[in-house]
Amino acid sequence: MNVMHQKIAVIDERAVMIGSLNTLSQSWTREVVVTMRGGHFARKLLEHEQTERFTRPPKCGRCGGTSIEPRRRKNGTWFWRCYDTVCKTGPNGRSRAWNQDVRTGGGRR
Repeated sequence: MNVMHQKIAVIDERAVMIGSLNTLSQSWTREVVVTMRGGHFARKLLEHEQTERFTRPPKCGRCGGTSIEPRRRKNGTWFWRCYDTVCKTGPNGRSRAWNQDVRTGGGRR
C-alpha cells in the first residue's frame, strides 16, 4: 500500500497549504510546502479529505466521555478511540480503550 505522507492546512476555507513540511523538523531535512489561494479549491479539498466526518466525534460507547480522537490503523482504516482515564487501562495495566470504526463514504471505512 502506498501512503502519501502529507500535511494539509486549510485556512478560513480560502487558502490551502499542502506539502511535506514539518515545521519542527531538523535543519538537515528537505521539505516543501505549496500555498494556494482559492475558496473553491479549499472546499473541494476539505470534501475530498472527508473532514466533515471528523469534526463531530461520537461519545464513548463505554464511559460516555468526550475524550475521543481519530486514529488510523496500519491497513489505512480510521477509527475513533477513547482516551478518557476510565477507558484507558484495565486493572492489569493493559489498554482496554473503547474504539469504533469511522464510517466514510464510497464504501471505505
